[in-house]
Amino acid sequence: MRAPTAAPPHPADFASIVRRHTPLVHATAMRVLHSHADADDVVQETFLAAWTHLGAIVDAAAIGGWLVTTARRRSYDRFSGAAARVTGRLDESTPAADDHAPTGVTERASLAQAATAVLTTMPATQRRCWELRHVEQLSYREVAAALGLPVSTVRGMLVRARATLSRELAAWR
Repeated sequence: MRAPTAAPPHPADFASIVRRHTPLVHATAMRVLHSHADADDVVQETFLAAWTHLGAIVDAAAIGGWLVTTARRRSYDRFSGAAARVTGRLDESTPAADDHAPTGVTERASLAQAATAVLTTMPATQRRCWELRHVEQLSYREVAAALGLPVSTVRGMLVRARATLSRELAAWR
């Protein structure tokens, strides 16, 4: 026999659910995204999804786990979507060359692909620092503010990212 489950939360109780679980949902999103702005967006999306699916929640005691899982999934989706946008911008921002011969075009495309592959191996925060600095062309302070990190940490991550790119793409010189 199944143990009885708690009744689903009533819409009037939703405000207390939001108050009680917002810090946990925000912390979950921050662990993945390392950006307060993106984490705030994920929190909002997560609670909107919770409101939309309120009637389908069978066990009110399990809503915390549901919210964390939803926030984590939305964070990963947002993070992978950002990586795809950066990859597209990396391809678009590659300077046009005077050499339009098929071999030159292929070489440049291969280099962009190799650089993207190296970027995907970097730790998420380090990669995001590099993207904001070199693709978005933000200043060190702007990168630090966007990621909620000290400027010195941003500088260190950029040094390591450049060293990794230099080492891994040495054959392209």
